Amino acid sequence: MPLAGCEAPSGAVVVTAPSGRDLALRPVVAEDSVLLLDTADALPSVRGTALLARCLSEGEAAARSLTVGDREALLLQLRRITIGERIECLVRCPADACREEMEASVNIGRILIDRYEDVRSQYEIAVAEPPGSYRVRFRLPTADDLDQGARLARADANAGALAILRRCVLEAEHDHHLVDTDALPPEIRSFIAAAMAERDPQAEVELELRCPACGREFSALLDATTFLLRELEERAVRLIRDVHALALRYGWSEAEILRMPASRRARYIELLSDARVIGA
Repeated sequence: MPLAGCEAPSGAVVVTAPSGRDLALRPVVAEDSVLLLDTADALPSVRGTALLARCLSEGEAAARSLTVGDREALLLQLRRITIGERIECLVRCPADACREEMEASVNIGRILIDRYEDVRSQYEIAVAEPPGSYRVRFRLPTADDLDQGARLARADANAGALAILRRCVLEAEHDHHLVDTDALPPEIRSFIAAAMAERDPQAEVELELRCPACGREFSALLDATTFLLRELEERAVRLIRDVHALALRYGWSEAEILRMPASRRARYIELLSDARVIGA
């Protein structure tokens, strides 16, 4: 996903999503990271959308309207401009006889799709399956659809998936007669889900890996939302410790400390460490 050439607000860069949308995105700042700790019990999908809403210049409406693939791409871009280009993660071999834990190194630029060739507001598919034929018109799921479905999926995974389908299927016919989404048989629902995934390939990022211990080749799903949230939470925990130490020593408020440049905060923490060593 290349950076677009137009101007962005101060501190932000303009990125082009796979759908072709140009959006201004700023890095995650200290205040964002700390607020993530306050929402630790919320669903990862909901937290990911809320984080993008804070970091997109276009705000919450834009974040919620992103297709799932655009949302995944923007979270990867957010990780890139906040932490760095390379992702280091641990993956376990799926072979029952192995289960070796291995390190995987991922370059974000290699897993981002520049731009989809065919982008539409809605799509149509025809399926000839017994007993009869089906025609379905649908749109791609958005971040808002995903969040609503995730809430229902907490209690019932099937209910969550059906809720997303209800929101995204615009019209369905069986043998030229309109039918409700709930009346579609499971195999047709699966066909629709596959058609959505085919038209929004950035929605799921799969890493092709090979186990160094047993040699098995396998695919592993990279969940950008969960991975980025975990990284930011680890940074936030360290940041809270720094805030605590500086507030105790200098009497500054949390807001004042969080607004400091990270490099200056680090210098004060270093001074505190030096003072403890020499007993000052």
